[in-house]
Amino acid sequence: MKNTMKTLIATLALILIGSPLFAKASLINGQTTLKDIKKVNTIHVAGNVSLILVQSFDESVKVYNEYYANNALIQQNENDLRISSFEKAPLTVVVYVNNLTEIFASGNATVKTYGDFSLLSLVVNLKDSSTANLNANTIDLYSNLSGQSSLTLSGSTTSYGSVMDSFSTVNMEQFAAESSNIKSKASPIAAKFGKKELYIMAQSLSK
Repeated sequence: MKNTMKTLIATLALILIGSPLFAKASLINGQTTLKDIKKVNTIHVAGNVSLILVQSFDESVKVYNEYYANNALIQQNENDLRISSFEKAPLTVVVYVNNLTEIFASGNATVKTYGDFSLLSLVVNLKDSSTANLNANTIDLYSNLSGQSSLTLSGSTTSYGSVMDSFSTVNMEQFAAESSNIKSKASPIAAKFGKKELYIMAQSLSK
């Protein structure tokens, strides 16, 4: 009976998504592995998704629960990977990616890295209530935050730039940047600096 249910879930996933990259999807113990996803540079994640990023030459996607079969979308278009889910419980997705250049997150999505990432350049776009906790070593890193989004950085970069909206936050307590350029979409900026901390909150005082 369990095997029958697993086969049914996998079949529903293929029908609902309808994308060729799911042809080699396999579901074992509630975990779906997508092996046809390759050469991803950009990731869009939306809704109630918990995204974990792992740097690896062997690229793939693993979905760790069965919400994927009900109300989720995982789709690759050239070098762009899109992941979304709007279930009440978060959809947990692990993406193994080699050369990531840009991240987009919206809704209640959370993004975090597992292990170290070494990249030439990375752009992080956060909006709504999305959050990201990234450990990365780069030459250039840029972030664009709006709404109540929050970014926590660790690692290092040569050059860091950021544009922030009201109430968006960047925590750089564990992050080293040789140069930083942080601007606010709202004025003025309230900034707090500690010994090994750069915490920026853009806040508008106008009503």
